Amino acid sequence: MDRIKDILTFLREKPDYVSGDFISTELNISRTAIWKYMHQLERFGYNIAKLKGRGYKLIKTPDKLYTWEIDRHLNTDFIGKDIIYKEIVDSTNSYAFKLALDGASEGTCVLADAQKAGRGRLNRVWFSPAGENLYLSVILTPNVHPSNVYPITFISSLAVYDTVETITGIKPTLKWPNDLLINGRKMCGTLLELSTETDMVRFVIVGIGLDINMKEKEISQEIEQKATSLFIETKIIFERARVCGILLSNLEKYYLIFKQNGENEVCRIWEDRSCIKGKYLEISQMGRTYKGISEGIDNKGALLLNTDGEIKTIIAGDVSF
Repeated sequence: MDRIKDILTFLREKPDYVSGDFISTELNISRTAIWKYMHQLERFGYNIAKLKGRGYKLIKTPDKLYTWEIDRHLNTDFIGKDIIYKEIVDSTNSYAFKLALDGASEGTCVLADAQKAGRGRLNRVWFSPAGENLYLSVILTPNVHPSNVYPITFISSLAVYDTVETITGIKPTLKWPNDLLINGRKMCGTLLELSTETDMVRFVIVGIGLDINMKEKEISQEIEQKATSLFIETKIIFERARVCGILLSNLEKYYLIFKQNGENEVCRIWEDRSCIKGKYLEISQMGRTYKGISEGIDNKGALLLNTDGEIKTIIAGDVSF
């Protein structure tokens, strides 16, 4: 696909038509090969104008998660350098987990245009319509004890937080442990799955579902009051490949902070961004409900809840503000 990427670069650099002779000379390939690549691009969904004597002009780019489109916005050393893109999978996390078991390298990313069995935390269904949102999973191999792996959940949340702020100007709400909200409605969830041995983590799968261009009418009835998307909040259609490239770049940034500075620093950043200290929370956990004032999170990522002067350490549960 390098030739495809090179030809698109030529088309994008020229505001007007670019001749086939010019591209042929620059890439040292035949005019016939250029013609074939142009037809291949059209099959991929690119709208290319052709004018005899003048050449080719890129009119419109499809909103597809092609690797060469994501590369344009990727600023990483290893995350996203190997991308497996599928039109549809059961779950990107399940697919990535199998790849990791087979020895896939750290940073390998699985992307899907749709999921048949997307899932969130506690095996909840993640609504995954085709062609609208971002469903991705990344393989990481941190050299940490299993007890220190939980804050990687915050790495993914922070990466999404920065991405949303960059492309929309909106500061989303971080909801412990793994959700992001806008105006009280969920637009992103992250899911951490891992394989461990007694004293080490073999690999971690970081799954992210980010609702980007989904419309109100496309949201299933059971979650229509709880879910939102970047389009719903801004009325702007976003280029998903750009969002993906920025997100993967931010993910690597926070992962390196985790590796270099430890889980304490990641928890500190998440706590600061979430503004969770001092908030009144209700937490449902295994049929019980705890109410109190948040004292933040500890260095393992657990929520600290002040209930009538007693500090409870919550490691799992559903939070309501």
